[in-house]
Amino acid sequence: LSRGHVGALFDFTRGLQQLPGVANVESIVNLDAGMTKEQYQFLYANPEAVTDPEVRAGLGLLAKGRAALVSVATGYNPSSEEAKALVRAVRQVSVGGDLRSYTGGAAAELMDVVDDLYTVFPRALLLIVVTTYLALLIQFRTPVLPAKAVLMDGLSILASYGALVIIFQDGHLSSLLGFRPEGVVDATVPIVMFCVLFGLSMDYEVFMLSRVKEEYDACGDNAQAVARGLERTGGIITSAALIIVIVAGSFAFTDIIVIKALGIGMALAILMDATVVRALLVPATMHLLGRWNWYAPRRRD
Repeated sequence: LSRGHVGALFDFTRGLQQLPGVANVESIVNLDAGMTKEQYQFLYANPEAVTDPEVRAGLGLLAKGRAALVSVATGYNPSSEEAKALVRAVRQVSVGGDLRSYTGGAAAELMDVVDDLYTVFPRALLLIVVTTYLALLIQFRTPVLPAKAVLMDGLSILASYGALVIIFQDGHLSSLLGFRPEGVVDATVPIVMFCVLFGLSMDYEVFMLSRVKEEYDACGDNAQAVARGLERTGGIITSAALIIVIVAGSFAFTDIIVIKALGIGMALAILMDATVVRALLVPATMHLLGRWNWYAPRRRD
């Protein structure tokens, strides 16, 4: 340990101690509050000569090779905004010299994982939506129905997100469902739910629209085609959705909050999709759009 490294580490830890929310800082230069920077530099000029057992124990725990551990203690919940703000403040404190600092711990790990997830997730979402739209465009040969299908699928997913906030973030129904609200929704839940629910909802949508298109090709009447398509597919869609709602809803009885949130969120989304969206909004929208449902550029016709 050079004098410069010890001095830079000493200044760094004193800077950390001044941050709001920091309860205590532990490092090889915080073993004795009465020692000065110069005394630590003199002490560690020859670490092998250190005879104090407490100092030697501290050295063994807090330093090894070219690395030194600085432990910052705080009373903040790792998932709270205060903890995230403290992590950002710690990362802004300069170490000095040629030293580099890396910030870990529960709060920093949670922050970094969420940042990475939601940096990539919008790209994945865009890829899924665009690919789905193009596939439906090729199948139905009209730009209107694919756009409507994507929007309708989004409604049930957004509704389930709102339910997750009300139940698991705000804590409503927590006593009935048997869990202790943490004030947040796990960052992985919305992503997993979107991937699963978008595929399930689109299955129902394609199944119904394919039947409607068959009727429209046969009779050329939009209202009649929508009515017959809903009549022929409504029972099958409802039965399939009921099975998924029962299976996903059973996860509500687990003690793991993430699994509980996934199960309840998916059950509510499928229930909303099979009733309000698929049985009411989709037929009503197609009826209002009329022949615009089947609009296609002249060349495509």
